[in-house]
Amino acid sequence: MLDYLAWNGVDKKGNVTNKKVYPTLAEIQKNRTALRECGFANGEYIEKLIVFQFLEMKVNIPDLNPVMFANFYEGQYHNIKLARFVTLEAQKSNKITKEYYDTTRGFLIEIQGFLGVVDLRTRIECKFTECENWNNFSRVEEFVTPFAKIALNCDTLGRFSFNYFINPHLKELVGESLGDAVEKYFDELANEMKDFVKMIPLERRYDRYFEELLRFTKIYPHYKAVVTEKNSL
Repeated sequence: MLDYLAWNGVDKKGNVTNKKVYPTLAEIQKNRTALRECGFANGEYIEKLIVFQFLEMKVNIPDLNPVMFANFYEGQYHNIKLARFVTLEAQKSNKITKEYYDTTRGFLIEIQGFLGVVDLRTRIECKFTECENWNNFSRVEEFVTPFAKIALNCDTLGRFSFNYFINPHLKELVGESLGDAVEKYFDELANEMKDFVKMIPLERRYDRYFEELLRFTKIYPHYKAVVTEKNSL
């Protein structure tokens, strides 16, 4: 991080100058190794983000220096901040993926509206980008019902994707007809968006997972539980 600022003309006191420090080959290789260890394929977007955020923060904190900035940055970092620097093609893809995620969220809420049991109409949502120091830099949003869950993610290249999982006891919970509708929806979704939508196994009992998230809603303010209104039709 400090290297990127120095390479772009920011000195140790935080002054923005035209005197860029050009890295040696050894420094570049060291930087690339550090990036790989942190899960980044390259530093193209991360460098732009660091410089952009430093200059943005410098406006409000004139005495800001690289070391001070590093402390702020680490606590507020999330992959989604890279999305503003991706190519136009990637931006378009991200927009479409987010739209599919929102549509799927709406579909699951609609399914809940047909259910009589209040517990089955309970949904849990979390926006990870609102959580500082959450140690989950890729998860953007999560939406969970007792019978299916979806999550929107952003990777280290600023690209969106989303995954889902369906409770194995789906039809026992919502009935054959609604269960078939849910399965058909996700099958079609996975075919349409096969490069960006994946089914990810939960690897634990779904009911216990949901109960744990309900406890989270009482502890963490960014996890919220809402009961969907029953459809009056």
